[in-house]
Amino acid sequence: MPIIACRRCGKALQYEQIKDLPYFPFCSKRCKLVDLGKWFNEEHRMPGEKPAEEDEANDGAPPHRE
Repeated sequence: MPIIACRRCGKALQYEQIKDLPYFPFCSKRCKLVDLGKWFNEEHRMPGEKPAEEDEANDGAPPHRE
């Protein structure tokens, strides 16, 4: 049986099929909601370019491109 760790608390999760884990890749609804809250509070972010309005608000200069 495969074993993975909960993405939030690290608890070991053993399963035969992914559908056996209702909150995959988390161990519980609580861990899933804590992680979602971090996305809402912008503690987790996807890498990428800043939106244009953020660049203009910082200094009014166009974004630096290499």
